[in-house]
Amino acid sequence: MIAEAISLERKLQMYEARERILNRINPEINTAIDLDKFLQGTVNELGKMMQVDRCDVMVFRKDSELKIDFEYRAHPDIPSSVGLIIPVDFQRLSSSIKLTAPIAIEDTEAPGRDPLFRHLARTLQTRSLLVMPIILSNELLGLLGFHQCTATRRWFAEEIQFVQSIAHLIAVGYKYTRIYQEKEKEAEVNKVLLEIASDINAQHDLAAITAQTIERSLMLLKADVGFLGLLDSAEKTIHFSTVCFASEGLLQPQEKSEPLELSDYPLLRRPFIDRRTLLLSSKDDMSRFYLRKFFSGRAAMAIPVVVKDRMLGLLGLVWFEDRRPFSDFEVNLAEGIANQIAIAMEREQLSAEVMRLRGELNMQVGNTFIGSSPKVRQVIEMALNVADTNTTVLLEGESGTGKELLSSFIQANSSRHAAPFVKVNCGAIPENLMESELFGHERGAFTDARSRRIGRFEEANLGTLFLDEVAEMSPAAQVKLLRVLQDGTFTRVGGSESLKVDVRIIAATNVDLKEAIERGRFRADLYYRLNVYPIRLPALRERREDIPLLAMHFLDIYRKRTGKLISGISESALQALRLYNWPGNVRELGNAIERAVIIAKGRMITVDDLPEEVIAAADSANCRERKMLEIEVGSTDLESVEKRLIEMTLEYTKGDKTKAASILGIGRKTLYRKLERYSSSLSRV
Repeated sequence: MIAEAISLERKLQMYEARERILNRINPEINTAIDLDKFLQGTVNELGKMMQVDRCDVMVFRKDSELKIDFEYRAHPDIPSSVGLIIPVDFQRLSSSIKLTAPIAIEDTEAPGRDPLFRHLARTLQTRSLLVMPIILSNELLGLLGFHQCTATRRWFAEEIQFVQSIAHLIAVGYKYTRIYQEKEKEAEVNKVLLEIASDINAQHDLAAITAQTIERSLMLLKADVGFLGLLDSAEKTIHFSTVCFASEGLLQPQEKSEPLELSDYPLLRRPFIDRRTLLLSSKDDMSRFYLRKFFSGRAAMAIPVVVKDRMLGLLGLVWFEDRRPFSDFEVNLAEGIANQIAIAMEREQLSAEVMRLRGELNMQVGNTFIGSSPKVRQVIEMALNVADTNTTVLLEGESGTGKELLSSFIQANSSRHAAPFVKVNCGAIPENLMESELFGHERGAFTDARSRRIGRFEEANLGTLFLDEVAEMSPAAQVKLLRVLQDGTFTRVGGSESLKVDVRIIAATNVDLKEAIERGRFRADLYYRLNVYPIRLPALRERREDIPLLAMHFLDIYRKRTGKLISGISESALQALRLYNWPGNVRELGNAIERAVIIAKGRMITVDDLPEEVIAAADSANCRERKMLEIEVGSTDLESVEKRLIEMTLEYTKGDKTKAASILGIGRKTLYRKLERYSSSLSRV
């Protein structure tokens, strides 16, 4: 309810208050108003002049929120609302209340009030309310509120007109100062980001760049922990690439943080979906749960890191103590730093895939058997299932697939991990020395046997014996090996004493033992003794998705050995590596990367640094991808199809007949004969 008139004395008080507010603006209008002091002083003057319990300024924020930053209270017993953030459905509220006009309510609890409005009034502990919009150029900046907390009050028309004039002054001061401060803060952010960019340009190693940038972030934003979390190739897991503590310095990721599965923590998916910074505060129950996962923090930011429109991961900043709500300046600065990290990644031309591989390398089992493809995961699972048993294991697979690495993994995860692990390459031992190597010999057993020698079985007692290339064993050695597998006993060459050992056998072969049995080169009974728990290791061409991961692993190894500043592998080089069939498997890939690191002239491994056979395979595949020959069945003869295919191939090779013949799978002379037969014009292409 609005009353009509007020006393002359009240009018005088209002105009005196108006003059004091104007005096706060005018002296500083040519420089910059201290907005905080201006708004706090204004609500103090208005609160006293209006003789209310509480006067406050509610400013609009992001995401449809009202926040109370400044207030006047008539006495300390009146509850404070500073810092209160009120989520408001403005669309619904504006359907029943005109927010651009003054609102004078004598009793907020009167019957017929909108339930949403009544709830808002109760949240503010307000019984009688005058709300004045702060408007400038048709933009609603905020609300000026006058509250009676327990009793009702009548609002006079002249009071409302007076407050309306003051609200306009506040709008001018607020708008002007906000623009000035935004420009000032923008300049400050740009200055800081320019300094960070300068530091980044002085570095060539991405890991060092990331660590230095995060350390700078901790200093600027006074955070306690900073980290870079990278998405894995399946975009299901966050790996902590770099973790930095303000008081402890740089730490390795495996020392402080385990990977986080996004399926277990759905809130962490929000930055990747919305591409917006996620803010966590201990005041919120849901946030508290997540903060416990982030180094027991009390507040945190998770800022998306985007490279070429692709989500790569997030920059995380954590505070151990409770703090005030994050300001726009802090959020903008953190987002700018995340962008700098993304720019550094793009500058180094490291693909999003390769960057994720850095994180995934930390998850590989013991950093020995590397891969994340389904076939590799199946192999690892089988190895773990059998590791802590005494069962004999037969590892099958082509040369270079990692059978020796897998045997080491099985040993390391077994109950015999502290016992001897003895490796024997059966293919490297002459046939006449195989028995002596495995079972030992007595002095004088043969010409050069000047003393007793302990064999590999005795060395491996209570541990594990790895027999690599077991198919290369001689028939005589196979017989003695079979006996040991049956009862654990053997005799040294030239001896008569029966020795008993407790040895777990892991055998490996790169040949088909069943075929070797058919050819009479391997004993069937020994095969069945060894084939208790077979594990087949896939060839590299069967798990091409692991090639970038392996390439990155070898790159890390060989750049450290050579000391060269090679920061990554180009996308085109990675694609070439994927297209090659790798007959030598992982071993051949490792050799190719070592060679590439040695000859690379820039900071990236490019296609030109790869072996010729890899480049040729990529060229051939690219030819198949880029050139398609359409044939209309029923209207084209075979000769015309062949002629057109040769023509297109020569167009692709720009007339290089040797390369064209290689792509077509024919000899160069054959190509020349076909060219002569078809047409002279074609031969001049």
